[in-house]
Amino acid sequence: MRAVESAVATVALFSGGKDSMYSIMKAKELGVDVDALLFVRPSFQQPSPHELNAHAVVALAEDMGLPLEVVELRSGRENEALAEKLEELGAETLVAGDVLLEEHLEWHEKACRRVGVDLLEPLFKHPTRPLLRKMVEDGVGFTVVAVKSTSRADLLGVEVSKDNLEWFIEVCEEEGWDPLGEGGEYHTLVNSSPLLHSSYRYAVVEVVSRGAYGCAALMSILQHAEGV
Repeated sequence: MRAVESAVATVALFSGGKDSMYSIMKAKELGVDVDALLFVRPSFQQPSPHELNAHAVVALAEDMGLPLEVVELRSGRENEALAEKLEELGAETLVAGDVLLEEHLEWHEKACRRVGVDLLEPLFKHPTRPLLRKMVEDGVGFTVVAVKSTSRADLLGVEVSKDNLEWFIEVCEEEGWDPLGEGGEYHTLVNSSPLLHSSYRYAVVEVVSRGAYGCAALMSILQHAEGV
């Protein structure tokens, strides 16, 4: 994992999931190039699907050619932890991929205000169904790595692309899920994007219970193809 070696202008929150990847793509369209990625390690008692698959997040960051930093959160000090990390990095702008969650937006706003950093939320308040369609149309493919309902553990490891997107949206509608997973219904790892030099495939190694939060899959990087 390559760490930041000097002050950076723009930092993006990056979980390895579809929303964080697409927020970086949209920021680029707005003329904002990301210089470094920031992975949030939460203080949840239940395992985070993104932390379970941190090795894949590292691989994706390396593929994008961007340094990856980690911020450790502690319950009750989330604002301070994020603000201190942004200040440490010398960041001027933070890019985040929030869509509907006001509490996440408020957390990022407070942390940024604390240290005078601008916040860019290019996906916020976009209707989720058309946003998911546009995301995939623009080249983001992803693999499901966690589901809130253990009855849909069959979706773990499923790759979603242009070929099966409408089927996936139908599944979400049948389950009463937000199509983008904004209620925590599912979580993802990106396997393709215009920002990646390779495309990735993952395999489920182990399914881990997350209690009331369903289950998550520990994934291995099965293969990647160059020149995408």
